[in-house]
Amino acid sequence: MPSTRFLAAILAVPMALVLSSPAVADVEEIPAHRARQVRDAAPEKPQVAPKQPRRVLVWITPPHLMPKDPHKGYNIPYAASAMKTLGTKTGAFESVTSDDLSVFAPKSLNRFDAVVLCNASQKWITPSEESMARLKALGDTTEAVEAALRKGFLDWIRSGRGVMAFHYAIGANRHWPEFHEMLGATCGGHPWNEEVGITVEEPGHPLAAAFEGKKTFRLAEEIFQFLDPYAREKLRVLLSIDTLATNMQVKWLRRQDDNDYALAWVKPYGKGRVFYTAIGHRTEIFWNPMLLRFYLAGIQFACGDLEAPMTPR
Repeated sequence: MPSTRFLAAILAVPMALVLSSPAVADVEEIPAHRARQVRDAAPEKPQVAPKQPRRVLVWITPPHLMPKDPHKGYNIPYAASAMKTLGTKTGAFESVTSDDLSVFAPKSLNRFDAVVLCNASQKWITPSEESMARLKALGDTTEAVEAALRKGFLDWIRSGRGVMAFHYAIGANRHWPEFHEMLGATCGGHPWNEEVGITVEEPGHPLAAAFEGKKTFRLAEEIFQFLDPYAREKLRVLLSIDTLATNMQVKWLRRQDDNDYALAWVKPYGKGRVFYTAIGHRTEIFWNPMLLRFYLAGIQFACGDLEAPMTPR
């Protein structure tokens, strides 16, 4: 019998979508008091009114990879809950959380305005034996199906859709260079897991409205550094480490040559839009009102509702 959580998730999604789309993920529930904290912290309304009804895919690590996911039972359920709450409370979008790779088949993916890569890790673009049975229309071999999924996803973004990714989503699919070209960087590890200083590089940018004009703030978080293809000539950095207000004596720093430790950016991809932020590890992030506003802005930007400059400065 399906679990109670699965049935609840199904009932929360329009039946036409359920019947014609891959399975809705049975995401672990977070404690009720934490769910209330997330909802209380979420904005009351969207940053801008949606131009039309929006549907967002919240993508998490597939079941065959989840046992080795470093965020299993930690920030993935909190993040998935927060993304759903942002949509339902503000009315900015309808969300569908899935871990079924067949959702990336073109006919399914075309139902969405944006994809949120919700800390999904490892080689999730590579089909498992189970998902191959649902993706056989795309090819006879794993290699052929993966090639079709890769092309379909990137073409979908280039056509004018959007991606919002956070934290370890950028550590996924290391065997797929084009994925990292699309996101703008590869993960170079996390030298910090402590309170750091963060610079808001462009306080007037529409995606920085959550910071209400602040030029700096402090945050305790697991903080990544980024490597090639990261380059400021290719993307517009919104947040970065304030090196004068951060412990720079930590181990494993790999950018001492330029001290450029970006934490969030936007970039174009064809006609599409990409927003990435490294913030999204600690569970308390997901009931921080300021950061929930930041996430909501990122999703609305990815959907095409929040207009914002992407040209590198």
